[in-house]
Amino acid sequence: MTHFHNPYNFVPALPRDSVKGELGDRPPIGHSAYLDDHWTGKITVKLTTKTPLLIPAALKPGDEDRNKHKTYDLRTVGDSPYLPPTSIKGMLRAAYETVTNSRLSIFVGHDERLAYRMSTKMGLRMVPVRVENNKLRLFPGHSDIRRDGSPDSIMYAAWLPRYYKGQESRNAVKYPDGSLPEHKDEVKAYVELIHHYRWDSKQKKHVRDFQYFRVLEIVHKDTNLSKRTELLAPMPSKIFKKEGRSYHEPQRQCLEISGYVCISNSNIDRKHDERVFFDTLDEPIHADITPNLRRQWNQLITNYQEEHKDEICNKNRISPPALNYSTWSRHITHGHKKLAEGERKLTEGTLCYALVNNESSEPEVLGLYPVMISRELFDLSPSELLHPSLQPAQIVRQLSPADRVFGWVHQNDKTDKKLNKKVSAYKGQLRVHSVTCTSPDAIQSFGKIGFPLAILGQPKEKQSRFYATKNQQGESFVNGTTKSQGYQVNQGLRGRKIYPHHKDLPQNHWKQPTQDRTQQANNGHYQEYRRPKKDGQDRDDQNRSIRAWVKPDTTFTFSIDVVNLSDVELGALLYLLDLPDDHYHRLGSAKPLGFGSVHLELDEAKTTLQRGQYWRKFYHSLIPTQSPEPSLWKDSIREFKQTVEKTQVYAEGKPFENVQFIAAFEKAMKGYSGPVHYPRVTPEPRPDGESFEWFVHNERRNGQKLVLPTLTSGKTLPLDPTTESRQNNRHR
Repeated sequence: MTHFHNPYNFVPALPRDSVKGELGDRPPIGHSAYLDDHWTGKITVKLTTKTPLLIPAALKPGDEDRNKHKTYDLRTVGDSPYLPPTSIKGMLRAAYETVTNSRLSIFVGHDERLAYRMSTKMGLRMVPVRVENNKLRLFPGHSDIRRDGSPDSIMYAAWLPRYYKGQESRNAVKYPDGSLPEHKDEVKAYVELIHHYRWDSKQKKHVRDFQYFRVLEIVHKDTNLSKRTELLAPMPSKIFKKEGRSYHEPQRQCLEISGYVCISNSNIDRKHDERVFFDTLDEPIHADITPNLRRQWNQLITNYQEEHKDEICNKNRISPPALNYSTWSRHITHGHKKLAEGERKLTEGTLCYALVNNESSEPEVLGLYPVMISRELFDLSPSELLHPSLQPAQIVRQLSPADRVFGWVHQNDKTDKKLNKKVSAYKGQLRVHSVTCTSPDAIQSFGKIGFPLAILGQPKEKQSRFYATKNQQGESFVNGTTKSQGYQVNQGLRGRKIYPHHKDLPQNHWKQPTQDRTQQANNGHYQEYRRPKKDGQDRDDQNRSIRAWVKPDTTFTFSIDVVNLSDVELGALLYLLDLPDDHYHRLGSAKPLGFGSVHLELDEAKTTLQRGQYWRKFYHSLIPTQSPEPSLWKDSIREFKQTVEKTQVYAEGKPFENVQFIAAFEKAMKGYSGPVHYPRVTPEPRPDGESFEWFVHNERRNGQKLVLPTLTSGKTLPLDPTTESRQNNRHR
């Protein structure tokens, strides 16, 4: 119970530009005639649920309460659950794309570069800057700028006391009239030099790690300072120097400065100061604002705002939900109704921070940031790492196997409509229909209020160790890789996201879900699918409730009509419908919580597949001829497997089951033993559903910087991803 499996993983998607034949790209066969040597007919399939299946119905009036918590009914027809054919088709298409290594059918919203939080050390290298006359003016304070941009002695900006636990501090430095300094105010101030000491656990003593100026008095630029000598507080008789704790030591050295106030808001819980940008130079230092800097700034601020748009605009949150005493940063919400759209441009007077290369005679600004410890953009966007041969098809002759069989719609459909251009699409060679529930009493109901599901996590693509790879062949990073090394040239993406089956769950795991047993271990598992109560509450706008589900061991039947499938195309489909008994596809909602594991079984007796020449004879005489034995059309499975094995770029001489994407797919179908849940630092589920804490621990100085293990490795992740945890495990 010290380790867990992540609920999602990835099946590698390999470059396919050199793949020819039926696994490569080509125009579709079409529907105009039944072609010889191609398969047409009906396939009948039995579907059995292994775990409960969620099929939410559309919301009705009264299904959303005053806290915006939604409660869903089960989609039904009469007394039976209604399983839409489109849901089954979507499940099969995702699996078909995977085992044929087809192009991705959809890949939108990934054109912008992602961002990660830079290390705290980088904050010391950030040079304050102001946009003046279409240039960047640097404010290095009372220090010189080193070659790497760091100060040679004292931190650049002066500290302006302001907050305590998110509120105005009693020690806040104000103007003489009692008002607080505002963002961009041009000011004069008295500042005092402060030395900061931290505790060095190795040396067992305090060591000085940085110096800064703290504002003692501040006035508007046209107002005179008081010049009171008593501004310098007397040195305390005893400085608080507790072992293991840092402290600040005044140096009784005062300086008069002029500059600009920079307010970014109380955006972290322990923040106590804002900043005053200043310099003591005879001649100001300027640098050019290049088009690349403007583009980088726009992308970074947009990234900040889009990340929190739902929380601010739809959920009306006034502060980050993971913090207790904080508000949103100015560049996220200031200046324009709900989002600070004006902050996306570098306008006259903009105050920000710059990463500077000062190795030559003129400083070079490498990047601009709204706060000292900011997000940093990765070098490339996810779409730039996706190999061109895996990008969604743009023209008909680029259709991969999944596009030809299941259909294709040009990804820029909406844009084409605006331009009054003809939208490109292809119907496909397959139709799912006649879905019927064959089990009586298939629905388990939980009353009008239902029970609350656990919070489902949001994709965390910025965690490059989970989503990116070292190369286009899907080779994962090694543990210890820094987050900044992700999304770079010559790297790739992990592949197609998949939700492995939750194997070996206790027999009573799904019993009595209305009871909160989330904090009770059950043979190494917890009630992951239910949200724990916090202060008596377990329902809000972060999660959903359900009133019913489809019971385990419920059976459905459905039919698939196919037209003009080649041996390989049919073989790949039949392979998915004829997996061993312990292999499970995933269907419906809340798959990360274990719902929706289903087994598919081919009903050979009710399957009728014929080649085109049979249908020509049939329609010529209208007299049925002898149907081929199932062994003949099932030979197409062998044809598919052999074709994969013969594709050198995939198999490299390996048998079918050892091909990289096939092995990973089958491992996901068989599933994981042991706990399966989103990353967290406790064995039991958390009421808030947050996984950020695990990623914070993984990123710390003593964090292992763990990558997501590959599916085929079977490896787990530790609850505590620090080196201490690794040492303790080794000791045990």
